[in-house]
Order: sequence, then structure tokens, then C-alpha cells
Amino acid sequence: MFKLFSMIPDADAGRLYLEERRWQGLVHCPYRGCTDQIIARRGKRRGYYRCRACDGEFTVRTGTIFERSHVPLNKWVYATYLLAMFCRGLSSTQLSKMIGVTQKTAWLMLGRLREARGGEDGMTAVVADEMCIGAKELRKDADERGNQGRRAGNSDHQTAFKHCMAHEETTA
Repeated sequence: MFKLFSMIPDADAGRLYLEERRWQGLVHCPYRGCTDQIIARRGKRRGYYRCRACDGEFTVRTGTIFERSHVPLNKWVYATYLLAMFCRGLSSTQLSKMIGVTQKTAWLMLGRLREARGGEDGMTAVVADEMCIGAKELRKDADERGNQGRRAGNSDHQTAFKHCMAHEETTA
């Protein structure tokens, strides 16, 4: 992991890394696929390319999950690596702390990465960070709930857990 951080320390290095991975040294237009009439922009517009054939401007982000994202590309690379390394999944709060973005940004990044990955490992069937079942019962006053005590019967939580376990056993 530390080798990855030293390889891609900033957004510009992340851009160069993704350009090499996507285009293998030969930049091509995402709109028409041509490679011979591409002009690289200079100055403040580094990383932008213009196709003379279709007059379109593009970057390495165009047509990918990184498009229209203000998150630096080195953080996208880190997030992709971390998601691949965590076998049991990765929560947005974990990712936000690891790469230095807000939880909301990490949640959106994970959504895009999971969508791009597709359903190849079955992870897209159900994804839940937290679940609360039976909240209506907990909000009731004690006299509305009845005097059940702590062990008076199965709670909604226990029933839902048993149902999920039974479903896993039948599908496995």
C-alpha cells in the first residue's frame, strides 16, 4: 500500500498513471476513436486533449466513472485499490478516513466503483452498512409496548436475523 502512495503521490501523478493504463502511450479520442489528430493542451490545461477530427475536447476521465468528479485521481486510484483488497467490503466511513475525503464523497465513490465492477462477485445483491428493524416499537412508551421485560419473547431484531440466516442456508 505504501508503495502505491509513493508511486502516485498527487493528482497529476494519478492522471499520468491512468493515462498510461487506459491508452498505453497512444491517446485516442473517446468520441470517434481516432488517434492521429490528437493535440495535447499545454499550460493550465495539462491533461486535456483536443481531437481535430471531431473538434472534441477530452481528458482521461471522459467516458469513465471518474467523469464529472472533483475528487483527485490519486484518491480514486487509492479507493479502487482498497476496495479490491478488502474481501468483505469497505464502508464509506472507513474509506473516508483512509483517503482523506468526507463520508458522503466516499459513499458516492464506492457507489460508482461498485456499479463499474458489476455483479461478478454477488456483492451487488444486497449492500447494507447498518439496518434498524423494529424502530417503531422502540419509540412507543412502556405502557403502549406492554410489560414484556427483556426476555419476554422474540424481538423484531431476532426474528429478522433468524430469517436472514435461514435464507442464507437455503441459497448456499
